[in-house]
Amino acid sequence: MVRSSTKVGRDLSSLTGRGLSILSFVLGLALWEVLVDILEIPRFLFPPPSQVLQVYFTGDIRWMDHTLVTLREALSGFAIGVAFGFLLAVLITLSDLLSRIVMPYVVALQVLPKVAIAPILYVMLGFTNTSRVILIVILTFFPIVINVSTGLSSVDRNLIYLLNSLGAGNVTVFYKVRLPNSLPYFFDGLRIAVSGALVGAIVAEFVSSNEGLGFLILNSQYTFNTTAAFGAFVILTFLGLALYGGVVFLGRRLMPWYERV
Repeated sequence: MVRSSTKVGRDLSSLTGRGLSILSFVLGLALWEVLVDILEIPRFLFPPPSQVLQVYFTGDIRWMDHTLVTLREALSGFAIGVAFGFLLAVLITLSDLLSRIVMPYVVALQVLPKVAIAPILYVMLGFTNTSRVILIVILTFFPIVINVSTGLSSVDRNLIYLLNSLGAGNVTVFYKVRLPNSLPYFFDGLRIAVSGALVGAIVAEFVSSNEGLGFLILNSQYTFNTTAAFGAFVILTFLGLALYGGVVFLGRRLMPWYERV
């Protein structure tokens, strides 16, 4: 009975929080719309929400095609980055020697500005989808490596000693202890990586693309079409929220016992 009441209380609190978030979002849009007129801000510089909404129905821009290009690039780089990051995290956790050799290069690659990497990739690989996906991989794999390796390492040593005393080998310990312990860390890394995937896609399209939302934003700068740029911003925001929400939803499904997800 107590558990049921607690669950109901959490559900009501969650609904209230979501309701307040939606209300604040609507009020923010309304305030934006009103202030543009009150302050007499030129609409070509700062268009109101109503004008941004109209840009989707003019037929001048193939919004769906550009959105799918960016989404495809982001998801491809994200999937490869996650797989590569997870494998590397497992390897450096199991081998101290490999960790000492590889981690300095991983950290150096992470602190290097990605905008500086992009031109080098395009010189080496050309202005292709492959070079854009590789840039996204570079942006996404680091949080996976760090979080998963932390989760695999920060286990209760007493539990490992207990399993070893019962005859369990390293493989059994990995699947029974280390891997389950790393799942919350893994999903924390996924939250960061999925945002990095969209950032990488936009940066890549800024440098070398004639399609995608990043290309639209850059092209809008040259043509002074601020409304189209805001339209691309809105789509990117919803894409980011959808991808982030998908990661959170998957984490809750796979780890119902972990309330922080």
